[in-house]
Amino acid sequence: MDGLKEMFGVEKPILGMVHFQPLPGSPLYDRKGGMKKILETAKRDCEALINAGFDGVSFSNEGDRPYLSDVSKTTVAAMSYLIGEVTRDIKTPFGLSVLADPEAAIAIGKSVNADFVRIFLSWVFVGDWGMVNPDAGKLQRIKSSIDANFKVFANISGHTEPLGGRSIEDIARGAVKFGLADAVCLAGTTAGSEIAEEDLKNARKGSVGKPVIVGTGTTMNNIEKMLELGDGVIMGTSIKIDKNTFNPVDAEKAKEFMQKAKKVREKIL
Repeated sequence: MDGLKEMFGVEKPILGMVHFQPLPGSPLYDRKGGMKKILETAKRDCEALINAGFDGVSFSNEGDRPYLSDVSKTTVAAMSYLIGEVTRDIKTPFGLSVLADPEAAIAIGKSVNADFVRIFLSWVFVGDWGMVNPDAGKLQRIKSSIDANFKVFANISGHTEPLGGRSIEDIARGAVKFGLADAVCLAGTTAGSEIAEEDLKNARKGSVGKPVIVGTGTTMNNIEKMLELGDGVIMGTSIKIDKNTFNPVDAEKAKEFMQKAKKVREKIL
């Protein structure tokens, strides 16, 4: 898809996740390590991904369990600071998500000059943190009002269940035609879980020519299938130490993964 190639400089880009450790105010925050430890870990993870050859990175407050639909000002400030510091000297395209607050993601995206934000944009879902009821009209107007230029990757599945029995195809179509999404992004039932092949195919039918991004569950074993089904990949868990989402990136696993992924991509393209 031209939009992704323009942003990342390659077709079918592969993005790695930088999952922040628990931020100040969250239940699992490490008061002894503080922000210094969070920043050092995030810098190491980002460096490992870039050195491995990932085409882009995405930041998220994954450690802030249980997640909030309205995060605190402290979280917005902390994420803005951390992303700004980590990306200060890198040229790799980057984006972010905020679990589970799209308005916060938009505000942070503007402040750090992100290339994209990943948010729930339209339809209604239910998950472990309650109802996910994004308001595309409000969110796109907030983005417009602050003159934000980043692209919007709209979540249409993942960690939640859509209400009303609406199909993935129709949710994808609505996210693009009604929500004005620049791409649609799918995820599995939990971080690191593989997305059903049928869901990716149905998202393609409804995406109205916009990119379909594989948001979770990509591994060494399924990278060929995921790149064939999707226009891009965002992944993290399978290259973490012990394949634990909340652990740091395993630099060697990241390199091994990208070595294979690049060969697969050359074969497909």
